Amino acid sequence: MEALQTIYSEIRNAGGELVVFSPENASLSAGLAGKHKLGFPIVQDTGLAIARAFGLVFELPTDLIGAYASFGIDLPKNTGHAAWELPVPSRFVIDKAGIVRSVEADPDYTVRPEPDATLAIVRSIT
Repeated sequence: MEALQTIYSEIRNAGGELVVFSPENASLSAGLAGKHKLGFPIVQDTGLAIARAFGLVFELPTDLIGAYASFGIDLPKNTGHAAWELPVPSRFVIDKAGIVRSVEADPDYTVRPEPDATLAIVRSIT
């Protein structure tokens, strides 16, 4: 999120907008935005409806649920959704006509598109 914040003004200057969808409840999302001084909107994806529409939801395996619990993370409480599910981290670049110009999704949450690559795509379509 912090990496996206570093390019947010450049995305806006290029005529783009950045919106983040989060499965977490509004309180946790607001805390994250405040902690990292995020200027872009964070939309609640309650029940993972948006991620599910794109086929980007996975259920955590039992061992990972245990790992989360050992760190005090109660995913159902944080998301308001009974299932131990998360969205696949992904990035969509959509032009002003609503056409998806680029998609990157990787179930490995440590693999994320480079902010500069995202900015280059935005600049190429605006």
